[in-house]
Amino acid sequence: MDQDIQKILKLVLKKWKLLVLFAVVGALIAFGYTSKFVTPTYTSSIKFLAYVDDEEKEQGNANAQTASNTSKMNYAMKMVTTYLEVIDTNKFYNQLTENLNEELGTSYSVDTVRYSITGEPVNDTAMFILTVTTTDATLSYNIAHQLEEDVPPLIFEASNSLVSVSVQDPPVLASSAVSLGYPKKMVIGAAAGFALAAVYVILRDFLDVRIKSTEELVKRYNIPVLGTIPDYSKSVSGKKEG
Repeated sequence: MDQDIQKILKLVLKKWKLLVLFAVVGALIAFGYTSKFVTPTYTSSIKFLAYVDDEEKEQGNANAQTASNTSKMNYAMKMVTTYLEVIDTNKFYNQLTENLNEELGTSYSVDTVRYSITGEPVNDTAMFILTVTTTDATLSYNIAHQLEEDVPPLIFEASNSLVSVSVQDPPVLASSAVSLGYPKKMVIGAAAGFALAAVYVILRDFLDVRIKSTEELVKRYNIPVLGTIPDYSKSVSGKKEG
């Protein structure tokens, strides 16, 4: 088994120029594909902080009393995923899109807005981030700005006036596109080209049934070699050159 592995390694290394060529071609193909077919995108993010509202409102609400027994902040932290689910509803996206179109005088579809938004909690905090990604920097910013306007009253209403959210990091207009990841994709392309070349070299040798040495003959048929026929063509050509 070890000998077979060593044979394969020697075979592959012997064709190192072909492997390098395929790797370079693979990297160039990845670069060309990325630059031609991958559309640049722009993001705009907004960070919210959730917190339990004042104690007077807590005392008249059973859920608020439970929250105050532990910690208002801990309660807000535990509810972050719930806030994100409240945002990720058809009702909210419809209202958000309607407000956006009314504000801008546009006619964006609900799906355009919905699928541009992703949300994630900030670990071990009562904060969460909403990120808008589109192919237009201005659109990404406008949707994020509309979220800034519409999310606080949504959470306040959904929590029966118990929880409020404040904007800790407002959205900004993206000045450049998100990286298209040229280095990563070129590395992947080079690795794919290298692997393809290695497979080609190995398969070519495996499918080659010709016997190239006495050692290979003995190994394949397990019989001794009684004699060999010299290659007279080489000796004749050598004499002519002399």
